[in-house]
Amino acid sequence: MKKLNIDTLSVSEICLGAMNFGSTTAKEDAYRVLDAFLDMGGNFIDTSNNYAHWVPGCTGDESETLLGEWLKERGCRDKVVLATKVGFDRKGVGAGLKKEQITYWIEQSLKKLGTDYIDLYYAHSDDMNTPQEESLAAFDSLIRQGKVRVLGASNFDTWRLAEANMVAKSQGLSPYSVMQQRFSYLFSKSDVAPKYLFNEYTSRERLRFLADKNMPLVTYSCLLKGGYENPARMPEEYIAGERYEALLHMAKEKGVSPSALVVAWLRNVHRCPGFPTVLPLFSVSSIAHLEENCKGASLSLSDEELAILNKA
Repeated sequence: MKKLNIDTLSVSEICLGAMNFGSTTAKEDAYRVLDAFLDMGGNFIDTSNNYAHWVPGCTGDESETLLGEWLKERGCRDKVVLATKVGFDRKGVGAGLKKEQITYWIEQSLKKLGTDYIDLYYAHSDDMNTPQEESLAAFDSLIRQGKVRVLGASNFDTWRLAEANMVAKSQGLSPYSVMQQRFSYLFSKSDVAPKYLFNEYTSRERLRFLADKNMPLVTYSCLLKGGYENPARMPEEYIAGERYEALLHMAKEKGVSPSALVVAWLRNVHRCPGFPTVLPLFSVSSIAHLEENCKGASLSLSDEELAILNKA
């Protein structure tokens, strides 16, 4: 699997989501997927300090705890680029990016993950009630202490991300170098409100902004919860129609699953005007699904094929 540079990090072109590990995905299955991902050349793994608090009986510590156990048992911390997050809800509490929240939760994440540093630390969602200066200064302090290497922003409006990095530049603080946002091949209906306030689908305007700033997009929910394989699972806010049919047709021609072709499109679309580098982030519970989805990383798409998909 190819490696890409994100700031000072060298990451695999696929990011493995660990959201369900330790909750709806059992430890044994999670270990098998994680081992296989490393064997395939993957190293970029994504979690959060609140995964998966919404699952009955879970606290939100499950994913980080399982990853910490796996890293210790495999002795592979130096082979992994580890991303986690702070700032989102945990059973109705914990949301926010105040200094005391950031300094508290980094220690909790480090403890659960069994490491003394996080490679990529995301602000999981914007906090309009805390000055950008306060949040950025707290994050910058973590970098200066060696507890974090690179900062990312997830679920921020484009103008707020731009404002944050202008503040960082003016005050000599570490900026956000990565954007994580919801994005896929199919378009989202513009009149459907996101589940959370800043959980917006990535617009063309955001894509142009990221391309101009040379900032990569790590895209979550990119495979639409299995909807590309089974339309019955397709979230209602996505538009299928001719664009979906074009995807199915090309996937059949190439002998791959629709999901693998989506991964290929995401990995190649930076070649088109107005698109940044895009890294697909997805979760799986089986090696078979991991292998099939990852076929897209090595699938070649011509300029003509990209044009067909883009114009559908």
